[in-house]
Parts: sequence; structure tokens; C-alpha cells
Amino acid sequence: MPENPEPNRVGNHSRNGRRVRLPIKGVLLCSLLLFPHGILQIPARPGDRPLPVTLHLAVTDPNGKPVENLQAADFQVFEKNKLQKITRLRFERNAPVSLGVLVDVSRSMEGDGIRLALKLLKRLAAKLESPDELFVNAFSGESQELLDYMAPEDYPEEAIDNLSTGGRPHMGLALDLALIKLRRASNTNRAILFISAGRDIAGPATLGHIARHRHPVYALGIVGAISFRTRIKILNVKGSALKVYADHSGGSVFFVETEEEAAGPLEMLPYRLKNRFVLEYLSTHPRRDGKSRKIRVAVSHPQFQVRHLKRYEAPRR
Repeated sequence: MPENPEPNRVGNHSRNGRRVRLPIKGVLLCSLLLFPHGILQIPARPGDRPLPVTLHLAVTDPNGKPVENLQAADFQVFEKNKLQKITRLRFERNAPVSLGVLVDVSRSMEGDGIRLALKLLKRLAAKLESPDELFVNAFSGESQELLDYMAPEDYPEEAIDNLSTGGRPHMGLALDLALIKLRRASNTNRAILFISAGRDIAGPATLGHIARHRHPVYALGIVGAISFRTRIKILNVKGSALKVYADHSGGSVFFVETEEEAAGPLEMLPYRLKNRFVLEYLSTHPRRDGKSRKIRVAVSHPQFQVRHLKRYEAPRR
């Protein structure tokens, strides 16, 4: 039985069972004659066109005071450690915010903890005004809607004045549901605020949701409601949910023990929520593949600190 002829390859033709090798120049000439306008080339896929990415940045000086007078040349953006080209930078001042507030009602907040949380929520609502809006959810093992979207001046403190506490805090579930609810927000500037003792560990699935939705997460950590040992863990352990969610999203966390200690953070928080740099660039990784991509932003002034989203999820086709 004769041997099977070798499969045809570029430059190979079969004649009477025998293989004939054509000169490469002849193959190229035939290609040019048949496809004079380059039709032979594989067209670019729609998902390979440039992918615009928008980042929200907060820049502070060594004293924690906000910095506003920076230009695009003061920043560098790296995606997967590759330098990206910044196409636009602007500073948004006093942008209306849609804020989802998540109040911890787990057993770690019982007594003084929940009373302090509700006082801080009332004081924060008084510092916002329409067209700002907020909604309030309570969470422990489950998440419960307390107040739907409303103007801050309509905040009814008596409606949630007496919340019962108990159970363990499932912060990841509460954040996941709140990020979904932010899709219905009226303002493009959107954020989440935890008021919590923070006794939970950040989950990887929720970090993925932060990368997908790209909204900053802020937190008022009520450390007075817990033991000294637990307080040390929350303030120092990398896996503490309050710290990890804030760091990964570009938000901030403020730990307070008393209402007096909260005065400074309550002055700073509305500013952080409503004032920010908006940086735009075209990604050198344009695939719409739904994968997570790591971002790093550097500022030319080494004494300044910049907070930003650490990863984003590329859209899907």
C-alpha cells in the first residue's frame, strides 16, 4: 500500500501522487495577484479596538490634606506593569453623589457601637444635600433595606432609631447587594460607606465585584465597640474587610472610638465623596474578555499619596 501523501502546506502542491515544491517567491506572487488589496490579511476583531478606561483618583499631601492642582503630566498609569497613555485628566469639584450606607447590626455593634453608628449617619446626612442621594441597608448575617434612595434632607432618623443587633457580620454579601443597587442611582458619582466594627475578612469574590463595578468603598470603623485584641487585628491585619475593600476600590477607612473622634473624618468624608480627579486612558490590552487587570498609578511628587482602583474587570463582547 502506498504511503499517505504528506498534507499540503504553503509552497507544496500534489501532482500525480507526487509532491511538488513551488518556489516561495511564486507563492507570494500568486497571493498578490489573487488578493491585490490585502484581503488575505485577517481582519481585526471588534474586541481588539482601543479600550477606554476611566479612573477616579484621590490625592493627599503628607498631612492628609487633599491636593487639587495637578496636571496629566504629574501622573503615570501602568496596566500589567506597562505604561499607558493618558488621554484626559480633569478635577471634578462638588459632584453630586449617590451613596449607599451599610450599617453593621451584628453582635459586635451592640450597645454603644450601634448608637454611635446611628449618630454618625445622622451627622453625615446633614452634610449632604440634593441632588445628592443615599440609601441605607443594615446587615449582619443578611442584608436588610432600611431606607430606599432619598434626598439627604429627607433622612428620617426616627425610622431606624432602634435597631436590634445580633449575629455575625457578612460584609461581602452586604457590599455585593449594595453595588448592584447602585446601578439604579441617579448620579454618575457613586460610592459605598460602611459604618461597622469591621469584624470580617475580605472575600475574593467581592473583590472581583469591586473590580467590575469600580465604585469606591469608604468606611467609618467603630473600634470602640470591640475588644482591644480585636481592635489591634482590625487596624493591622491585611485581611481586615474594611481596610481591604477600601484599599482595593480607591476609597478610605477612618477608625473612630467616640463621636468626638469622628468629627475630623466627618468633615473629610463629604469632600472625598464629592471631589476627585478623573483620569482617562486607552488600554494597551484592548481585549473585551471580562478578565481582571491590575492598575498602578504613580504621582510625580513622592510626598503625595494617590488612592485609586487597584484592578478593573474588562467588559465582555
